[in-house]
Amino acid sequence: MSARAENFVTAMVAWLNTRFAPDGITIGRDTPLFANGLINSIRVLDLIAWTEEAIGSEIPDPRVRMDNFRTVARIAQVFVEESANVAA
Repeated sequence: MSARAENFVTAMVAWLNTRFAPDGITIGRDTPLFANGLINSIRVLDLIAWTEEAIGSEIPDPRVRMDNFRTVARIAQVFVEESANVAA
């Protein structure tokens, strides 16, 4: 994972833990966000907005799929790493 993606992961994990983690739960890079009920249909809007702000661009509707947001590591892979490869 690139340094940019690692920085993204670190920032998102911190944000998620501050915003959505219940007491006694720590969200990590590989924590299943939907399967554990940490992110629901309302919270995903905040997650998408935060991701768009962090990457500096809008996420096209076809890329808004649960699979692309299942973990922080997956979000970084899809929206930081793959986006960097497309731009290169």
